[in-house]
Amino acid sequence: MKLPLVCVALITSQVSAGGFIPDKYATSTLNSLGVGTEFLHSLQSNVLLQSASTDTRWVRFVDQFDSSYEFIPIIRSMIAQSGIPQEFLFLAMAESGFSSRAYSKKRAVGIWQFMPYTAKDLGLVINDYVDERRDPIKSTRAAIKYLQFLYNSTGQWYLAAMAYNCGLGRLKKAIERAQSSELEVLLDEQAKYLPAETRQYIRTILSMSLAFSNAPKMQALDREYLLNRGAFDTLAQVQVKGGTLLASIAAAAGMSLEDIKKYNRHFTYNFLPQSSKEYAIYIPYDKLAYFKQNFDPNALPTSKFVFHKVKQGESLASIAKKYGISVQELKLSNNFSSKQVIFANQKLVIPLLVPQKIAQN
Repeated sequence: MKLPLVCVALITSQVSAGGFIPDKYATSTLNSLGVGTEFLHSLQSNVLLQSASTDTRWVRFVDQFDSSYEFIPIIRSMIAQSGIPQEFLFLAMAESGFSSRAYSKKRAVGIWQFMPYTAKDLGLVINDYVDERRDPIKSTRAAIKYLQFLYNSTGQWYLAAMAYNCGLGRLKKAIERAQSSELEVLLDEQAKYLPAETRQYIRTILSMSLAFSNAPKMQALDREYLLNRGAFDTLAQVQVKGGTLLASIAAAAGMSLEDIKKYNRHFTYNFLPQSSKEYAIYIPYDKLAYFKQNFDPNALPTSKFVFHKVKQGESLASIAKKYGISVQELKLSNNFSSKQVIFANQKLVIPLLVPQKIAQN
């Protein structure tokens, strides 16, 4: 399939700017979301395609993509197995930069930036102990389910992507007002059928996908190896009983507490919720054999925790003394920084009769 003449003109203007040269991958990228190749012309002003190797924003995006090695392969693998377009990998990047710690002012959380009500509708658990919006596997599974629902409701993947951003109801109102579901019509900057954020959103996803699959642009930053980052699992999932300290899991895997937390941000505290059930813990595949060799769930007693509501005038030191624990144990149990300040009516978790000390990082 030949590119339109306008795309050929685009080649000349952008080789010197950012190294982006439209190719067969550009065509397949656009077509996978139901977008025609002619739409490439309207993306020519996007910073991700125009930016040169010295552009700080483009370099930041590439560094972000490169540093997310622990999540990208497994997300890509799940997307591939589900049959939805691979370009939705960049929906996650647009939403959160692949950070499970991402949090918005609207209370959206995690890699896929789910609002609480949407997350619960999709079966994700949110309570005092766990927020599965930060779970890389369960949240991706929920996002796939949601995107499939949006596609079935709209009939086009590009419409599903926009509905993910502005909501299905808002998108349907825009289509009704525009009397069209064509992308170029819905993105009309004068008519403003959709919010500005949504109009930019679909352009960002497409531009990211085009840029990060384009050899010349990757070569310009000496990051061509990112083109071959395969769709393989990088995380192992193991079941561990409730109440177990993350520090014990980290030690068995030969990791630091901070490293194990990086893969398990869905747990609010440094221990698994106290219950008889088991919880999924994620560790790197290269640590799995060592973990299995060293972790004995029967030899590691679980810990007991209670909640304490901070009273006026109390300090971490006075609370720690009251329960017979150290200030350091109290800080680690609550994920506090070294200079954490507490306030009245704040809820703290207190480790009681802890038989295994909470390890440092």
